[in-house]
Amino acid sequence: MKKFLKLLLILIVVAAIAFTVFWFSHPYDLSFEELRADVPHQDYSRFAEVDGVRIHYQDKGNGTPLVLIHGYTSSVYSWKDVFEPLSQNFRVIAVDLKGFGFSGKPDGDYSRRAQAVLVSHLLEQLHIEHAWICGNSMGGEVALNLALVNPGQVSGLILIDSNGVQVKGSGSLAPSYLLIPGVGRILTALALRSDKLVRQGLEKSFYDDTKVTGDRVAAYYRPLQTRSGQLAALRARTQAGQYPVEPELGKIFVPTLILWGAQDELIPVEAGHKLNSLIRNSRLVIFDNCGHVLQEEMPARAVEEINKFIHAARGSG
Repeated sequence: MKKFLKLLLILIVVAAIAFTVFWFSHPYDLSFEELRADVPHQDYSRFAEVDGVRIHYQDKGNGTPLVLIHGYTSSVYSWKDVFEPLSQNFRVIAVDLKGFGFSGKPDGDYSRRAQAVLVSHLLEQLHIEHAWICGNSMGGEVALNLALVNPGQVSGLILIDSNGVQVKGSGSLAPSYLLIPGVGRILTALALRSDKLVRQGLEKSFYDDTKVTGDRVAAYYRPLQTRSGQLAALRARTQAGQYPVEPELGKIFVPTLILWGAQDELIPVEAGHKLNSLIRNSRLVIFDNCGHVLQEEMPARAVEEINKFIHAARGSG
């Protein structure tokens, strides 16, 4: 028995050393300058220090500000196909949230409420008093939080396959083992040794899997190859349940457009109907043959719907 315990202890120590070497073989974070050539619309990238966090954002266009907020494990890349056309009518600001893309990834609060406060403070730094806020998935819940914590800053909302309400059939791109105390970090690092998990997640996010290209997989996988990127994703997932917004949706009165992919496998269209029923001044538009990231799958139609909605809402306001 003593020999067995001694052997077990040796194996544990060896495994711990092996994992430590494996973990620190990953870069700590992304370098924007090194990867600049691979960043869509890199000429419009800017950095700001917000609440002690270095935030990456892209800023183009003039006139009415329109803020774009990405989903979980995503970045400004998610908006690459709508950024340019939307900037023809609006001042478009696409933000990498804390912990994602090229933004900083420190310890701390990764709740959707904290992310909303960070976006609010970024807008203050940019001297933007009022903006239209557009968010996809997790970004939609961040947008809802922003409308609740600083309603005077929000002219209107565009929610794309948004988190925020509970319905049957909702899933997550993040595997459940992320939530296992102690070993979630180890299992995540091991699972992300290749891009297989990312590719599977994107295939679940798109209705048309042919749009899950090698370039798209690489862009989503790149931050998750870093130590800080993996830890940020873990924190964002484990803190996702804080500050539920569903009970407060009746407090939102700004014009709200809800866009949904009919074939969304992650958040079923029933969630769009529920948001539509709980937000008074809202309208739901469903895209057939479309999944969870319609701004990537059907960008031209997304731009058309957003343009029509904001122009109509401003004209009637």
